[in-house]
Amino acid sequence: MVQAILAAEDMRFKNIRSIINPLLLICILFVFSCSVKINHTDQESNFYTQLNNNRLVAEWEPALGTMVVWPLSVPYKLVVELSKDYHLYTLVTNDRSRIEAMEWYKKWGIDPSRNTFIYAPQGIDSWWVRDWGPGAVFSPEGKMKLADGKYIYSTPVTGLQCNDSLRFLYMTNSNEIIKTETDDTATKYVGEALNIEMIDLPFINTGGNVITDGLGSAFSTCILLNENKYFKVSKDSFLDMNKKLLGVDQYNIISNFEKYGIQHIDCFMKLLDEERLLVAEPPADHELYPIYQNIIDNELKKLKSPFGRVYEILRLKTDRYSKEQLAAYTNSIIINKTIYVPLFRIKEDSAALQRWREVMPGYTVKGFEFSLADEPIISQKMKDHYKSYGWNSGDALHCRTRAVWDSQMLFIGLKKIDSLVDPRRKNYVYATIIDYSKKGLQQGKNEFYWRVRGDTGWRIIPLKQIDFSDHFYAEIPYSTKGKTIEYYISSASKSGRVESRPASAPAGFYQYKIK
Repeated sequence: MVQAILAAEDMRFKNIRSIINPLLLICILFVFSCSVKINHTDQESNFYTQLNNNRLVAEWEPALGTMVVWPLSVPYKLVVELSKDYHLYTLVTNDRSRIEAMEWYKKWGIDPSRNTFIYAPQGIDSWWVRDWGPGAVFSPEGKMKLADGKYIYSTPVTGLQCNDSLRFLYMTNSNEIIKTETDDTATKYVGEALNIEMIDLPFINTGGNVITDGLGSAFSTCILLNENKYFKVSKDSFLDMNKKLLGVDQYNIISNFEKYGIQHIDCFMKLLDEERLLVAEPPADHELYPIYQNIIDNELKKLKSPFGRVYEILRLKTDRYSKEQLAAYTNSIIINKTIYVPLFRIKEDSAALQRWREVMPGYTVKGFEFSLADEPIISQKMKDHYKSYGWNSGDALHCRTRAVWDSQMLFIGLKKIDSLVDPRRKNYVYATIIDYSKKGLQQGKNEFYWRVRGDTGWRIIPLKQIDFSDHFYAEIPYSTKGKTIEYYISSASKSGRVESRPASAPAGFYQYKIK
C-alpha cells in the first residue's frame, strides 16, 4: 500500500515537473530577452533622445548651403566654390549692393540659380556672420527655427584668466564702447527671407565661441561667461537658458587659450563628430604650446561625450605666419561632404590640408589663400582692417561663413563601436535617426554596411528599430582576432533625402580592430 502511494506521488511529481520545466524555460528566455532589450534601449549610453527638448544642430548636419556677406569678406574663389558645391546665400543691404554683386558673380561664372540674395542691414561687424548670425534649432515637434543670441558689444577681448576685465576692439574717442545693434537685428531679416521662425535668446551666444555636437553638448571658452556677466546674465542663468531654449544640457566651458584676444574656440579646436576633437598644436617653442597642452591634459581629457566615453583628441599642427601669430587651421567650415580651410602662405599649409583629409576620410578638402591684393573687388573697410592679408589667427574662414541648414533634413546621430574590441564580445552600432520631413523613412533603406579590411564589397545588415522609436541598432556577426572591420550606416526618407554616417560614405567609413 505504502509503495503504491509513493509510486503515485512520484508520478505526480514527474507530471508537475514536466509542466514546470517548459514554464521555467519560457521565464528564463523572457528574462533574457528583457535584459537584451534593456541593454539596447539604454537611452543615456546608446542613443540620443530629444523628448520635449529643443535640439541645437551640429555644424556637419545636412545643409542647403552657405551664407556670406557682400561686399565680400572672403576670397572670391571661395564664393565661387561655395556656389558650385551647394547653394550660396548672399547678404546685401539694398538694390545697389545686389546689382553690384550680380555683376561680379556673372564675371566669375556663378550661376544665378545657385545664389539667393537676402536683404539685411550691415553694421561694423557684418562680415563676422558666424558671430552675430543665427544657429539652427529643431523643436520637439520637428520644426526648424533660428536661434538669435544677443550681439551688442563689439568686440570683447581679454587675457587668459576667466575673470580678466573685458576690453573692446571698437571704442569712441571718448572711450565709449561702440555697440552693434545693427548686426544684432540683422538675424530678423535672415529669418524673414528664409521664412524661418526665430527664437530670441536673452543671452550672448557669440557664434565663433560656440560649437555643438547636435546631441545636447556644447563647448565654449570662459570669455563667453564673462561676456554674459557683463550683460547681466549669471553663469547659472546662462546654463539654465541654454538647456531650456537650446537643449544643451552638457556645457563644457574650457579655459581661454590666448595671452590676449577674443578667445573664440573655433581658433583653438573643432568638433569632428560626437566623440572626436581636433585641437590645434603650436610649435613646441611657441609661448602658447604649454597653454594648449595644459587645456588638453587637465580639461579636455576629463570630459565625456554624450555616450559617456572620453573624447578622442586629435591634433592639427600649426605654425607662425606673422611673428608669433599662429595659422588658424581649425577655423574651417564643414558643409555636408566638403571642408573649406583657410591657408596662410606658409609651408605648413599643405600639411594642414593633408591632416584634414586624414581625420575626415572621404571628404573633399579645399584650401583658400586670401591676399587682399589678389582680390578683384574688396571693400576699403576690409583693406583698412586687415591691411594686406585677409585671414588672421583669431578671425578666418569659419568666422565669416554660416551654414543654412536643411529644415527637412534626415538626421543621424551615431554611437560608434569601440576602436579596439574583444573577439568574445558582441559588437553593436547604435543610431538615432530622425526624419524631420515627417514623410517617414523608406522601408528597407535603413542599413548597416560592413566589410573586413581588404575586401572590396560591402555586406549589408538591416538596422533594427526599437519600439517604433527613432532608435536603431545592428550587430556585426564577426569575431576573428587580428582583423579590422570597416563600416558605415545609411538611411533614406520618403522625402528623397539619403544620408550616411559618416556623410562621406562609402568613400569614408569608420573602423575597429578585433584584438
